Amino acid sequence: MNKREALYTVLGASSLAFAFFWLPVPRLFDVACYLLILLFVPMTVAPSNADLRKDPVILLGFAFFLFVVFSIIWHRLTLPDHFPPTTSDRRFLRVLYFVAIAYAISRSSLLTAWRLLWVAFAGLLVYLVVQFNPTEWRNAWQGERVDFGIHNAQHTGIVFATCALALTAFAPRLFIWTRRRWGSAAPLGVILWALAWLFSFWGIFVSQTRAVWLGLCVTLLVLPVLLGTAYWLQGRPRLSLRKPLLASITAGALLVLLASSFDIHELVSDRLESERVTWESLRQAASHEEHDLSSIEVRIASWSAAIDWIMEKPFMGWGGRGSRPLIRNSDLFSDAFKKKFNHLHNSYLQTLVEIGLIGAMLIVALITLVGRATIKAYQQKQMPLDVFLFAWTFFVFWLVVSCFESYIIYPTGTYVIGLVGGFFYSFCLRHRERLA
Repeated sequence: MNKREALYTVLGASSLAFAFFWLPVPRLFDVACYLLILLFVPMTVAPSNADLRKDPVILLGFAFFLFVVFSIIWHRLTLPDHFPPTTSDRRFLRVLYFVAIAYAISRSSLLTAWRLLWVAFAGLLVYLVVQFNPTEWRNAWQGERVDFGIHNAQHTGIVFATCALALTAFAPRLFIWTRRRWGSAAPLGVILWALAWLFSFWGIFVSQTRAVWLGLCVTLLVLPVLLGTAYWLQGRPRLSLRKPLLASITAGALLVLLASSFDIHELVSDRLESERVTWESLRQAASHEEHDLSSIEVRIASWSAAIDWIMEKPFMGWGGRGSRPLIRNSDLFSDAFKKKFNHLHNSYLQTLVEIGLIGAMLIVALITLVGRATIKAYQQKQMPLDVFLFAWTFFVFWLVVSCFESYIIYPTGTYVIGLVGGFFYSFCLRHRERLA
């Protein structure tokens, strides 16, 4: 094994640690994050790796890094003393972890895209076993809102929803794989998939996160458009509906069984009716006339204040974690609000407030480049249909849920973006390397 292969092997091992340890051992997850940086960044600037610097995503990543360095200096010179250390700006660079993971998948013999997902799912199961709390699980079975210790219920819902999207998208691949590898024992694989799939949806329901439910509903509505686009991109307008219809009917039957077994219909209804808001109450929250706020009204109040803060510093923002002192020193919020909340419950507004329009546009450009690479890889048949659909259904889902929580500044966002982005971008690298 030469030096180059050894480096990619270590990068692959770090990616596996990233996928597995986020929940079971957070400190090892942090170590994996540092290793991804310390290994991949020197590789990209090494003279022998000129091919890496041909990737526009990596070049844009360097531009984003330089912007963050400049923003740290700028915020240190311009912000009041009571603001947090400006080095907090660097946490937005976490959105780039997926690039290192994708290259590890593409060039390491240790790691494959599918192994990454299995290791991540294994990490979730190990965490749930190690952190098993009988009382919490009993409460979940009885219809109470739980989070299993994953920050809070909103973040728990994101984790289980991502699992559900992956298990749904890759179900046909799994069935084919088990039939080839397991032979007569293939039905066991189907049973295991069904249990994992139902467990994921059960986790979505018991986390009782309405934004997650909304995100999945929007994704389901957009799915026919994504399917049509996928077949149009490869010039295959004819689509057999027999298998998709059969799979949909089976999945629907399983969900009905789950709903009837755990009275999920009542759980969902109670959660949706738990807050009654009116246009007048929303107006009062937006104008900060009312301080006894519901969950929805808290968000409206935060977003209303954020718009004014963005207008004050539109281009560079207020620095990483700048929303904390802005909320703390604002006369718009009650003391109870200030003690409980220090972020804006919206990834887009959080980004605009903290790193401004310039930083936000760099992230949008990064998303655009990856989206184009995904389409090209699929058109050239380097990316399978199920991976293409998973990538875009997850993207739609993430667009929706990010409207209601600042996932981008939390380890949940770091992990999910790094894992899912690294998974599907690795297929784009196959396309690029084939053309090189």
